[in-house]
Amino acid sequence: MKTGRFPTGDEPAEHDAPAILHAGDTARVIASPARVACETAARIAQSFDVDPAFADIDYGRWRGHSIRDIGEREPENIAAWLGDPHAHPHGGESIAMLAARVIEGIARLERDTPCGRCIVVTHAIVVKAAVAHALGRPLSSIHAMDFAPLSATVLVRQSPKDAWTVEASDTSS
Repeated sequence: MKTGRFPTGDEPAEHDAPAILHAGDTARVIASPARVACETAARIAQSFDVDPAFADIDYGRWRGHSIRDIGEREPENIAAWLGDPHAHPHGGESIAMLAARVIEGIARLERDTPCGRCIVVTHAIVVKAAVAHALGRPLSSIHAMDFAPLSATVLVRQSPKDAWTVEASDTSS
């Protein structure tokens, strides 16, 4: 979204960006299937898994188009999408559909990597859905969240019975 366009999934990573962190030997690294996520994951770890659960939201027919242009041509549809987590006027995924996929992905990671450290290289809207879930907030709260590019959001809990804690930091500076 940094370019003012709905992402296509094929945007390259910015190679002039600093290396934001290194996975070390104990972390499992997972990337969204998007090119930018895979290229960033490759800068973090020598090997990583790709998991479609953490893919960017499917913007349907809005993919690749200017946000401003869509807003001018389809103001009712943009308003519906921003106002209702179940709306998907673009023909892709709704926020609710994205959240369900992300929540299942997190649950699978907890089952597959109990008490382990995972680094998921993904998209801001995916992080927002994960944070809303972790904090028990409504999906409508994601529109009030703002994360810097190349920032880290850490979700922690000791066991599935414990509450999540959330930490955010800007790693790009």
